[in-house]
Amino acid sequence: IFYDAFTVESGAFTVGNFRDFFTDAYYLHSLWKSLLLGLAAVVTTSVVGIIVALLLIRYEFPYRKTFSYLTMLPMILPPLVGVLGFVFILGRAGTVNVLLYDGFGLAPINFMYGMHGVLLVETVHLFPMMTLSILDALSRVDPHLEEAAQGMGANGWRRLRDITLPLTTPGYISGALLVFIWTFADFITPLVLGVQDLLAPQAYLNIVQFVDRRIFRMGIVISALMVLLAILFLLAARHYVAIKD
Repeated sequence: IFYDAFTVESGAFTVGNFRDFFTDAYYLHSLWKSLLLGLAAVVTTSVVGIIVALLLIRYEFPYRKTFSYLTMLPMILPPLVGVLGFVFILGRAGTVNVLLYDGFGLAPINFMYGMHGVLLVETVHLFPMMTLSILDALSRVDPHLEEAAQGMGANGWRRLRDITLPLTTPGYISGALLVFIWTFADFITPLVLGVQDLLAPQAYLNIVQFVDRRIFRMGIVISALMVLLAILFLLAARHYVAIKD
């Protein structure tokens, strides 16, 4: 991949392929949208993942073990199965829109097609990664620190904000990194939901076409760039965790 990304047809070394990428407004727009989608997925999965992790490790309730198994289910399902399931339920001809039309005569509502639908599917599919990372980190937190904070008058929210969550930083960062890179690299979900102006779908569409060699090479360039960005995100996350430690 990197050989093709940094060479021309004759095999000579060049950085012109990357120059073409960074001077193309459409590809820059796709890069920006992919980064925003990854960050949004981290935020939404953080909310769901932290709540689920706290429920599983700090509270006892009926069918707790069944609930823990069900929360892991989205992670083991193939991504295509998940997005198709959402389309069958919330798509234009999905169950919800059919019920709304039959019961209230409402026109089909766009629950799924677009960036909001991609974010919804990614959140439900990936929050178990965040939950597992937070669970592992919470299990290592010394309960005496939380008891000391409670003894000094910290209420539940402040104790969570100032003591518990900061102590889970390494686990949280690893979960956030997994969610971000997975969302950044997922091309199946956006294509099914009609979103093509993201990096991963562009790489796929450029590579599978066999008409224009220049477009094919741009797909290779996008793939190499995604690898470089993933490495950059990993190094930044490790540096941040080191600072927190």
